[in-house]
Amino acid sequence: MVVDVKNALDNLLSACRSVQPILLAIGEKRDIEGMTVREILNFIKYISIAGTEDRIALFKETYIAPALRFIEPTSEVGAIPEAFEILCNLDQKLTNGKGVRLSSLYLACAVEIGRFYTLSRYDKKDIDSKRFTEQLKTMKEYSESILENDTSVMEESTVQAEDKRLKERCDKDNKLEELNEPEETIEELLDKLNSLIGLARVKQEVNSLINLLKINKIRKNRGHKVPNVSRHLVFLGNPGTGKTTVARLISKIYKQLGVLEKGQLVEVDRAGLVAGYVGQTALKTKEKINEAMGGILFIDEAYTLAKGGGDFGQEAIDTILKAMEDNRENFVVIVAGYPGPMEDFLESNPGLKSRFNKSIFFEDYSKDELFEIFEVFCKSNDMVLATDTEKHLRNYLEQLCNYRPENFANGRDMRNLFESALSNQANRLALLAGISDRELSEITIDDLGI
Repeated sequence: MVVDVKNALDNLLSACRSVQPILLAIGEKRDIEGMTVREILNFIKYISIAGTEDRIALFKETYIAPALRFIEPTSEVGAIPEAFEILCNLDQKLTNGKGVRLSSLYLACAVEIGRFYTLSRYDKKDIDSKRFTEQLKTMKEYSESILENDTSVMEESTVQAEDKRLKERCDKDNKLEELNEPEETIEELLDKLNSLIGLARVKQEVNSLINLLKINKIRKNRGHKVPNVSRHLVFLGNPGTGKTTVARLISKIYKQLGVLEKGQLVEVDRAGLVAGYVGQTALKTKEKINEAMGGILFIDEAYTLAKGGGDFGQEAIDTILKAMEDNRENFVVIVAGYPGPMEDFLESNPGLKSRFNKSIFFEDYSKDELFEIFEVFCKSNDMVLATDTEKHLRNYLEQLCNYRPENFANGRDMRNLFESALSNQANRLALLAGISDRELSEITIDDLGI
């Protein structure tokens, strides 16, 4: 937990609760606190390039009160969040230039959240710092237009200084990373791929593809004819089977092979491509395509783009297909999703089927592989299973694999189970007068909760 983020969010939500009676009195019946929480989650989603769902889930668990954790971000992010607009108008009516502005609390919270993610060593590569500063500037300019020259609102210099500071810090961090963390070689990346738990068929397919690209590169360098090999891929498989992890490794391998210039992975889903009005979807999709140019555009649950009728998903598909045709040398697309719907999706459009002629199937993990995944979580967090807990977990995984529920998420479920066990362990240990080192590092059957 980051104290600055928590304090900024607590101050904002406390202010929202305080002004709710005033809003009701002037006819605004919506829950301003709930609206603000949703918009904060929208903001995190907006500045996230990858890992969005996990980032939002962790933020809710860490900073949002349990009673509000049911709130989910919306699919669209407006230029001016509604709750922020309401607070700006309320500032204009109530404060007359005195005291702390509600809109300033909102801006301060956005600054702390964006600053944390943009400068975090774990998140910054998956955060769009430009979007953060642009959104902050847009909101600040709107508050100024409502509140005119009120000195209690964040000054222009504050936003500019924040933008400059972030850019300088990011540039510095990037230079340090270039010096201290050299790019991984093809051999190192392949070792990472081949060391993944399970996925034997996937590893074989990816290694064969890489070998083909290597030999084609040699052929080309020696003046031989090179067959046209599509680098676009279809990943078929259930959730939590490592599709995104493998896609990220492929993007880096493609760069090392010279297939791609940058090798970044831009992860999107339907919400990241499709807008609600005619013409907007193409613009939204082109923005993601430009972001992925020189790397890979990874579209999860791609079959949701083809809903039929007057849906705008087809506009996104057409835009992507055109980009694939116009940028054959420096743009790769990987589409992913459940096997059945993905096969129907590819069959629905001749253009899709002709461009995605290479499919890789990600099998569900076996009970032993799931146990191994759980063990990895334990080892990476200095945790161990208590006596008899291993047997209990193995029995549970065997039953789980024999009767897989429809929403079973493979490795993702193992991560959720581990995090739940940590939470249960913390609740159990908090009741003890004295806690030994062994108890701190031990997960019991009761902790698993299965």
